[in-house]
Amino acid sequence: MSYRSLILTPLLPALLTALASADTIYTTEGRMIEDCTVLEESLLEVTYRRGGSNKTTMPSSEVLRIEFTTMPTLVDRAETAVADAQIFDAVNDLSVYLDGAINKLDNGNRVRPAWAPAYASWRLAELNASLGKGPETLAATGKLLAKFPDSRYVPAALLLRAEVQFAGGEGGAAKKTLEGVTKLVAERGISERWDYDAKIAAIMYDDKLSGDKRRDALKRVATQAGAKFASVRNREQVIGAETLLEEKDFETAQAVFESVVKDPKSDQRTLAIAWSGLGDCHYQAGIKNPTSEASKASLQDALKAYMRVVVLFKGESNYVGRAMVYAGRIYTTMETEEGTANANKLFGAVIRQFPGSKWAQEARGFAKKR
Repeated sequence: MSYRSLILTPLLPALLTALASADTIYTTEGRMIEDCTVLEESLLEVTYRRGGSNKTTMPSSEVLRIEFTTMPTLVDRAETAVADAQIFDAVNDLSVYLDGAINKLDNGNRVRPAWAPAYASWRLAELNASLGKGPETLAATGKLLAKFPDSRYVPAALLLRAEVQFAGGEGGAAKKTLEGVTKLVAERGISERWDYDAKIAAIMYDDKLSGDKRRDALKRVATQAGAKFASVRNREQVIGAETLLEEKDFETAQAVFESVVKDPKSDQRTLAIAWSGLGDCHYQAGIKNPTSEASKASLQDALKAYMRVVVLFKGESNYVGRAMVYAGRIYTTMETEEGTANANKLFGAVIRQFPGSKWAQEARGFAKKR
């Protein structure tokens, strides 16, 4: 994060030092560890310091996510590009940084901060996935697994890899990758929640399961996870609620989504699913008669939910592109110049950011109708 707009004063160096060290760790229990400096992170541990205190180490299994403040220049520029929806520029900057960092590491040199290369590798995989670039995502996750086998991002990289493999019709490879997650839990002693996440993924990739059968299978996993892994429970609930959407049981699904979005123990993917699903529930309530006051209110609620997905969960490409299309469709119902302009902006953004995706095709179709 940059602070370029701050006015220079005699106190600025101290201020910048304080701001630059303000990383934030979000835990699986819903807590925040603020104003800290993350020093290192690995498959098993995250080490940080607060102020002038000694180093503190916590299990990686207790970390939901980390917001880093001080980043290498190219990584910082990449994150700024992501915020400006310039994903291709971000991918380029991350690639250049990562190549340089790996070259240093291969030559026995240190890279500071120590967490940055693995983080950049993971972000590169995430962003390629958000662009719908399957081969590039597989290459990025492959590089992460090969170069940073002790990284905190390894389990997530395996799950993403399996997702891309399944989407590409490689069911056998996806199954083998998920088995790798289970093996990692058994051999390296990482949190069991990753094994539960792998089991949930396997259920979702099983074409033989749908409706009640899929929900029952998901509930069995949630029961096994128990209260110990709230993030697993919440993921099971939203995926189960998605099957309720397919059955048009919007009232029951809405209650589930509303419960999950209020829980700080949910991870980014779960929240993206929940807000997207909540948008769908409100959308269905309002789209049949969009000119009535009650329907307008429902569509406004749907729009807010979809835009949360777009703004807050940029890495969840399967939901972001869809949310942008549906938000654009809502704007078209307003029949105003501003609504039309906003719709066209969203449709154009989908086409640029997710070329070749089904959502880009839908966006083109709606844009032609305008």
